[in-house]
Amino acid sequence: MKEEKTLELIWSRRSIRDFERREIDKETVDTLKAMTLRAPSAGNMEMYTIIEVEDKEKKRALSEICDGQKMIENAPLVWIFLSDMEKWERYFILSKSPEKFSIPLPQLGLGDMLLSFEDAVIAAQNSVIAAEALGLGSCYIGDVLENGEKLISLLSLPPHVIPAAMVIFGYPKSKDRHQSTPRPNISSTVFMKDGYRERSLEELEDEYSGHRKYNEEHNRVPLCGKGSVADEYYSRKYTSAFMAEMNRSALMYVRRYLGREEGK
Repeated sequence: MKEEKTLELIWSRRSIRDFERREIDKETVDTLKAMTLRAPSAGNMEMYTIIEVEDKEKKRALSEICDGQKMIENAPLVWIFLSDMEKWERYFILSKSPEKFSIPLPQLGLGDMLLSFEDAVIAAQNSVIAAEALGLGSCYIGDVLENGEKLISLLSLPPHVIPAAMVIFGYPKSKDRHQSTPRPNISSTVFMKDGYRERSLEELEDEYSGHRKYNEEHNRVPLCGKGSVADEYYSRKYTSAFMAEMNRSALMYVRRYLGREEGK
């Protein structure tokens, strides 16, 4: 049944980082684009833009910007999903909407930014599920948030355009499905009713028990194997330079978006 196939696609999808060295034909890319554009959008405004990076030198530069990940340079298809209110601001001006309604064009705020981020990320998730249905593998690249000044220069991004996600696509080199990374179970405290509440240590340990088992199997448990899942992620995130750089770039993007000078 159709619904069973859809559920299986979502359940079995995993990140693919090693692709065959073959191009994706235009018909497949066009289908991927069409399915991506069917993503839900706030007010049906599609407050996002997708840059397809085809130039080899730009792909190489992206690999360097994103912590030297060669898989970006080697991927047949690279899409950067951008939170984009620049196009709507321009559309309002070109159509003379402020004059027609006698309402001056306001300075864009964080609400505009967050709504357009939602649009971009929802479209990105549509794309990875559609890719799976088309026989393509995909992988999100969160490091696109780093080295903001370099990315702005590389892609000529105006102030009201911010990278929300990058996804690389291609035909998986291996047809074998490796073990999927774990997720919390449906009875965990990921789902709450009627309001938010603080979790206990026991609840958090239960929520990430699958992660603990996976980490043990892959020798990723710190503190001589006695650490928690929290220890593994804490040591990985906060002993590395990438998180500090990501936070720095994120703050720069927000200040730039709001028209504020650095440091204010």
